[in-house]
Amino acid sequence: MNWTLLLLLACPLMMLFCMKGMSGGSKKTDHVSDGPPVSQQDMQRLQIQMADLIEQNHKLTNEVEGLRTKSSNVIELTEERLSSISRANG
Repeated sequence: MNWTLLLLLACPLMMLFCMKGMSGGSKKTDHVSDGPPVSQQDMQRLQIQMADLIEQNHKLTNEVEGLRTKSSNVIELTEERLSSISRANG
């Protein structure tokens, strides 16, 4: 057998072997948890908690945007002040 052909085929064959091993050889396509079912009360509690976290995220995002605007205004005022001082001294 030609050794160069064997070497050329070794990489793709090993890749297929590793991919098969990583998937565990299972063809399971459903993503349902094997854990115990979640009660309706737990589901509602988690949905409320998620809604609270989304609201908190929106508030923090608005706060960050406000701080960015304030800091850019401070930089602009400082630059204006420096330019007016340099004109007065110049």
